[in-house]
Amino acid sequence: MAAGHAEIAGAGFAGLVAAIALADRGWTVRVHERTPFLRAEGFALTIHSNGVKVLKALGVFEPAVAGAMRISRLETRNARNETTLTLTPASALYRISRQHLIATLAEAAERRGVEVLVDSPVVSAKPDGQLVLENGQACKADLVIGAEGVNSRVRDTIGVRVRRIFLQAGGACRMVIPRSDAEKTLEPEDEAVNHEYWSGTRRIIANPCSRDDLYLALSCRDADASGKRTPLDVPSWREAFPHLAAVIERVGRETDWERVLWARFTIIQLSRWSAGRVAIVGDAAHSMPPDLGQGGGTAMMNALALAVALAESADVESGLSLWEHRERPLTEHTQRVARIYNHSTLWPERVRTGVFKLIGRTAFLREQVQRTSNHTPRGYQNEGGGYVSRSHA
Repeated sequence: MAAGHAEIAGAGFAGLVAAIALADRGWTVRVHERTPFLRAEGFALTIHSNGVKVLKALGVFEPAVAGAMRISRLETRNARNETTLTLTPASALYRISRQHLIATLAEAAERRGVEVLVDSPVVSAKPDGQLVLENGQACKADLVIGAEGVNSRVRDTIGVRVRRIFLQAGGACRMVIPRSDAEKTLEPEDEAVNHEYWSGTRRIIANPCSRDDLYLALSCRDADASGKRTPLDVPSWREAFPHLAAVIERVGRETDWERVLWARFTIIQLSRWSAGRVAIVGDAAHSMPPDLGQGGGTAMMNALALAVALAESADVESGLSLWEHRERPLTEHTQRVARIYNHSTLWPERVRTGVFKLIGRTAFLREQVQRTSNHTPRGYQNEGGGYVSRSHA
């Protein structure tokens, strides 16, 4: 179809990737962010191979991973600090600052002529192609995108059915603390291991997100009152992970607790991803627990694929239908596997350890876990094998 004008609610990963991909295909785009400044929820995320390919397709890979840590492998360990699963990625993964990635995407969008408005909250949308702002302004568009996260107002006003699943098996608080000199000497300057430590129904994920910063996620059951307390209940976590006592004490001492909260993991499933000229993208459409590290990657893949499907279709409605038909199966697979992994929080440790070791020995199970990470996003390559991107110096 011929390019038109798009109005996007939400300047997160999905909204900004959609803006860039549409602008690259001739669309004029305006993005509305409700907060007074662009910011990312959380502190860091892992960019798997699929996310790397999205960034390359948009021509922003190099600036996006500047200063990031390359992850050489992923390890899970039990309460005795014994390795229970090692996964070596087929291609490079990166742990990156969320704020840096948002800033990189916003800069790339603005270079393409995208208008990014902060302090511009959206209250509703209409399937005929209207985005309504809190100040009463109705913005007409050929395409409206709701990308404002799990509490999306766009999604909740266009008539799609929403299934919201709160997971008893988990939630987490996330933080970044300075790396110690000893930690810096354990690994190369630009390479790290992603460690996932388990103890009963608690878990600590730890790995550097830059040369100087250590990212941690402390996860536990929703019913674990001491586990989800902020500021951190240091003695409780130190008892669960005695071999990590020094790190836990640093978390309690060095974390800016005004920026940290415990968030329950949620799954969002929709009856459909669009209505009329309105599409729902990212966590607003398919939020998932972070166990596979694919919330952001899936959001970016689907945002890029949306622009591709529209470029291949005669009109917006048929393009949105094609987009959902193509992308939804893999997204739902990702949600299912992430939910199963998350549910392992409730398993006895010997069962969880046995399953993790079985995954390590079984190619089929590893493929299920890594399918999304290894996926080539639609829009990454053209028929000649090159990147689908344009130069924006």
